[in-house]
Amino acid sequence: MQKSIKISKYIQTVCEQIRWRIAHSVISEEIENHIIDQTNAFIEKGLDKEAAIVQAIEEMGDPVLVGTELDRTHRPKIEWSIIVLTGIALLLGFVIRTFVIENTTAPWLLANSIISTVLGIGFMISAYFLDFTIIGKRPKAIYFGLVILTTTLMLVSPVINGQYSYIPFILLLFPTAFAGLIYSMRSKGYLGIVLSGLFLAVPIFIGMVVPSFSSVGLYSFTCLILLTLAIVKGWFNVNRFISMLLVYIPSIITAIVFILTIIMSSPYRWQRLQNALDPSLDSRGAGYIATITRDIIKGAKLFGPGEVVLNPGIVLPELHTNSLLTYLIHEFGWISFIVIITVILGLIVRSFMLCTMQKSILGRLVATSVLITLTTQVALYVAYNLGFQLFSPLTLPLISYGGTATVINMIHIGILLSVLKSGDLVRDNIIIDERKNNLFEIVDGKIIINLNLK
Repeated sequence: MQKSIKISKYIQTVCEQIRWRIAHSVISEEIENHIIDQTNAFIEKGLDKEAAIVQAIEEMGDPVLVGTELDRTHRPKIEWSIIVLTGIALLLGFVIRTFVIENTTAPWLLANSIISTVLGIGFMISAYFLDFTIIGKRPKAIYFGLVILTTTLMLVSPVINGQYSYIPFILLLFPTAFAGLIYSMRSKGYLGIVLSGLFLAVPIFIGMVVPSFSSVGLYSFTCLILLTLAIVKGWFNVNRFISMLLVYIPSIITAIVFILTIIMSSPYRWQRLQNALDPSLDSRGAGYIATITRDIIKGAKLFGPGEVVLNPGIVLPELHTNSLLTYLIHEFGWISFIVIITVILGLIVRSFMLCTMQKSILGRLVATSVLITLTTQVALYVAYNLGFQLFSPLTLPLISYGGTATVINMIHIGILLSVLKSGDLVRDNIIIDERKNNLFEIVDGKIIINLNLK
């Protein structure tokens, strides 16, 4: 039925009473469908179309009263549990950083810590008020915007210890952009999976140039989980087994080739792998930090200083960044580790619980991309600080020192809060094709590979 002017005016009046504009489209659709259903029912009873529309609208009630009531029930959902846990983590991190920085020779780091925290809060609030559905509406623009940003920063970024600064943390934004790409590709069948794989490759190349193997590993791991989730949930509407082969066979082959190339072209990388597995092989050289870390952990107590004599900044370098947890375990005992990890895990677990309640595909993908990114950072950092140093850590979100890292992770939390605020209002509008999907077909004796299945 073509929408009449009367229905449009009624819906407009209702929406004028509702202050949360994001809810307008959903409410408009629901009201319109209800009026049309009632109109059709009246037409079946013998009323003409115009009279049926008028009768259906009258049954809906006064538009001002209806809109006022809907305004009371449709308000942004502020997930206070996430905000409170984030605040606790930020405060805990600031106190810890202040204490640790006082034991370094760079007191100016405290000013940087304050600035990055304030900026992070500002970016988090901005991301919260931003409509997260733009990630699904403009995924390519966001993706290529990040590509341009990272390549531009590489031209002006200082190189420290052979690595471009800032870029490893900018790469942490790509999984969320990739979530939007998957969402936009979900109706393209196998072709959507292939295109998603091609988009996945560009940030990996950037990460190799930086180089930041931790960022590459985190990004690849997160994106593979997102693709797997989309396939398992049937969002591509294709054969799940074939799709998994299409994703993981190239991924495994690429990973093997990459590892072999690194080992063969760089003896240092092979030596580092051996030292990560057994630091005692070179306890005075490449395995030094891992060796001293394990010694500190072995000598740590539940409360109070550990048994190892520690000269901050000399025996254990980077104590305010990469080795923060190890230092705190030595200074205050395992209780400090337990408190910090409890707060962080509380934030992550609560977020995952809310993520599973998301009804929209876009909301689930975006929230998952954020949570896997945060969780993987925590896992890498904890492993490094317990002496398993195969990969260098990026940061302990909200706790360890790092200006860019703090801002990026606060942006992630802001995006997550935006999803939790309005994710239930998102309508995915998926068209399911019930026909059998065949990747390979034999037609006139020829094997046809059909990538455009839906």
